[in-house]
Amino acid sequence: MIDGWFMRKTILDQNAFHYDGPGIRNYCCKHLKKSDYLYRIFYYDTEPLDKKGHRPITKTSIDFSKTPVAIAQRKLLESIKVTLNFALRLGKTIWRNSEWMLSQDKLRLLLENRITVNDLNDNDFKPLIEQKAVDMKLGLDITYIATKKLADLVVIITGDADIVPVLKFARREGMQVCLDPLRHPIRPELSEHVDFIGTYLKKRTKARV
Repeated sequence: MIDGWFMRKTILDQNAFHYDGPGIRNYCCKHLKKSDYLYRIFYYDTEPLDKKGHRPITKTSIDFSKTPVAIAQRKLLESIKVTLNFALRLGKTIWRNSEWMLSQDKLRLLLENRITVNDLNDNDFKPLIEQKAVDMKLGLDITYIATKKLADLVVIITGDADIVPVLKFARREGMQVCLDPLRHPIRPELSEHVDFIGTYLKKRTKARV
């Protein structure tokens, strides 16, 4: 079970491997032992934002469906659709109230009076996007698999502690739960309700100069 936003951001930030369907599947299969049988890889994400709006500073128009981010996301999802053993679960992408969010770096500089509002430009902002129904789909899938005894072990690739209730249910139904946080820090309530923690993401090494 893969939290798509979480995994994509981590892998791309570290340039760990080519992030497409086969690359993701290859990583997931590292969790399998020789005697294991892969039931399915569930990938949870959303379609790219398909909205038009206006940039916050210049007020020029923007079509989010044609941005490089949207194009890359659609390419990724198409790759996953045709990769063996994958089930793609898509929620909805919502642009909340057509609002924009200032980057943390620029916000800190503003608060420290090192820059003014006049120093900001459109690139300092990102649309305030929310994912809807992703956690619900993940919870329903785990509940169904655990109830129907379709798998003995579930591997969760996430850092989100909101899924704790469904993990507790899966364990009560007899499933083992492995958490792969991709080397991110783990909140205590999340680590408490898994059977073991393991990752195959290599430690990030410092670039040579």
